[in-house]
Amino acid sequence: MRFLRTASSVFSAYLLKKGAKGLLRASVCIAVGLQVSASRPAVGQVLSQTVSQAVETQSAHGSQPLRVSQAAPVTKKPIPSQTDSSFLWTIDTPSNTVYLLGSVHMLSAEDYPLAQPIQAAFLDAETVVFELDLNETTTPEAINTVLESALPDNQNESLRAALTPELYDLAADASADIGLPIASIDRFEPWVFSTNLEVMKLAQLGFSNEYGVDGYFFQRALEAGKEIVALETLAEQIGLFDSLPIATQQAFVEQTINDLETLETSFNDIRTAWHNGDVDTMEALVIGESQNYPALHDALFTQRNNAWMDAIAPMLNQSDDYLIVVGAGHLVGETGLIEQLQALGYILEQQ
Repeated sequence: MRFLRTASSVFSAYLLKKGAKGLLRASVCIAVGLQVSASRPAVGQVLSQTVSQAVETQSAHGSQPLRVSQAAPVTKKPIPSQTDSSFLWTIDTPSNTVYLLGSVHMLSAEDYPLAQPIQAAFLDAETVVFELDLNETTTPEAINTVLESALPDNQNESLRAALTPELYDLAADASADIGLPIASIDRFEPWVFSTNLEVMKLAQLGFSNEYGVDGYFFQRALEAGKEIVALETLAEQIGLFDSLPIATQQAFVEQTINDLETLETSFNDIRTAWHNGDVDTMEALVIGESQNYPALHDALFTQRNNAWMDAIAPMLNQSDDYLIVVGAGHLVGETGLIEQLQALGYILEQQ
C-alpha cells in the first residue's frame, strides 16, 4: 500500500532516526511519513524505541536480543534528473509570503543539495511549519503514547493472533530477511510490523530520515532559531494507525510483504517525481492507489488536509513569512492543499 507508506509521514520516516542501533536502545520510533515516502510522515523514532523496550524486556527474561542485520553496501544512487520545477509553491498575499513545500521523509545524501528555490524559501521564512514537532518524539510521554497505541486492546488483535498461520510465516520470513525477528514485535498490533518493515528496508537501501526534507529543515530551523509550528500532535498521528480496523491492518501486512521486492523501484519513482516537481506522477503514485481504499483515503488524507487548512488559512494573513513542510502526497489531488488553497482564491506559483 504505497499510499499508506506516504501517509504515515513522521511515523515511518523517523523509525531509524538513530540508524539501526536506535532499535537497540530503550527509546522508540515514530514516524511515518509517512511519510514513509511522500506523506510521511511520518512515527519512526518513537516506535522503534518502543520496539527496543519490548526487546530489552524480552532479553531480561532470557529471550534473544534484537539483532538488526547490516545491509550489503548500497550502490551509490544517482541524483534524479532535475527540471525547472520543484515541489515548492509560493503564495504571495498583501501581508506576507507563504511557501508550501512537499516533503519526502527519507532521502539520501545524493539528493542534496536541494533546489535553490527551496533553500531560499527556508532562508526567507521566519516561521517553519511541520506536520509534527519532532522534539515531541523524544520524551518519556511519547514512549508511553506509542506503547499504549501499539499494544492491542485484546489478545485477538496482536500480530500473531490477527494473521493466518500462512501469512504469519510469510511475515516472519520477510522480517528475518532484514534482521527484525518477528518475535520482538508479534505482541503489537499488525500496523507496527508493516511500518517497521518498510522503513528498515528503505534504510538498507541507503535512505535515511536524516536526509528527509522535513527532518533536514527541522534541524536547520532549530539551529537558526526560527519559530516552529506543528500541525498535529504525536498522539493524533499515532491514532491514525491505531484506529485502523484489524482487517485493514491484515491487508496492510500482506501488501507490505508483497511490495518489498519492488519497494526500491516504487520509492525511487516517488523520489524522482518529487525532484522534478511532477505533480501528475506524484498524484498517480500516491493518490491514485488510495482510491482503492476510500475510507482510509478519507482518514489519512482528506480529513487531515481539511484540519490543516484550518491552521494554514490564518497564516496567510500574518506579517511573518511561513514555510510549510508536509508530505508531498498532501499537496496533490482534489482534496490536496493546493486545490483547497486555489478554491479560496489564492494564486499558487510553482517554483
